[in-house]
Amino acid sequence: MSGVDVVPFPSGTGAEGHGDCDTCLSPDDDFPAELSALSLVELQVLHSRVVCQLEHEYLVNPDGPHPVTQDRHEELAAALEARRDAPPGT
Repeated sequence: MSGVDVVPFPSGTGAEGHGDCDTCLSPDDDFPAELSALSLVELQVLHSRVVCQLEHEYLVNPDGPHPVTQDRHEELAAALEARRDAPPGT
């Protein structure tokens, strides 16, 4: 053993066999219609959850990620970039 503790995913059935992972956002999970209503922290957390799902889908699906996950990632990346480029105080 390498001395690294490994914590297994909780048992259960989540999207695409991913278990009940609270850190990922599957294509079947709810997604906000309007990202501008979210705080920066909420937007960053949502982005992190989508990236987790995206990485999982690349690992388990030889055809690549689900189109919904890809679209969500692109939308979130654009929203984060827009906030980064926005003038202060807006």
